[in-house]
Amino acid sequence: MIEQSDDLIRLKTLIETKALANELQLPPEPKLAEQLEISRGRLRTLLRRLEEEGLIWRHVGKGTFIGQPALAPASLELFRDISIGNIMDARKLLEPQLAAQAAIAARPADVDALERCLEEMRGAQSYAQWKRLDERLHRIIAEATHNSLLLLLYDTLRIHGRAVLDVRLNEVLANKNAPADTNEQHAAIVKAIKAADPDAAEREMQKHLVGVRQMLFGIRY
Repeated sequence: MIEQSDDLIRLKTLIETKALANELQLPPEPKLAEQLEISRGRLRTLLRRLEEEGLIWRHVGKGTFIGQPALAPASLELFRDISIGNIMDARKLLEPQLAAQAAIAARPADVDALERCLEEMRGAQSYAQWKRLDERLHRIIAEATHNSLLLLLYDTLRIHGRAVLDVRLNEVLANKNAPADTNEQHAAIVKAIKAADPDAAEREMQKHLVGVRQMLFGIRY
């Protein structure tokens, strides 16, 4: 496992707890430093690391937030009737193609980030920790395409999917340990990306999403 300081572990645990409770803004730095019993300088170092990993983001003048920056919907009316089925169908179309493109465009740093995330996922002890890492892994794959438009499409899908899909994830998994059976699926995707094999990357992502659909709804297609 990747070695992590006690300070970093406490900060990540706090983030996971808040994310599970849908509290997406962190306390102000003075309060957060006091809560974690560390200096503000040390806290800033840890926050920079988590921001680089994509676990948090900062809005100047407003604070620090968990996850990725939210995209403002072009029209609330347009997205009001999006269903879980719509989200899963869109994921099945988009994410296998992202994985294939990542296999073509990924750089060594992208592969390293994927493998580090996988390593953490194997040690996940809770649903909250697994969910954070699962989101991170899928976004790294989108980032590894090095295509800003594809990343925008992924973020748009994720933002609008969160409201409906996360509800079902919480219903099925919130009271369980991390779903370890997804580790091998993710590992197969990363292996294909590392091997620069777009066909395998697309195929493994497709299999993974079918598995997710079966896990959540008992439907395999």
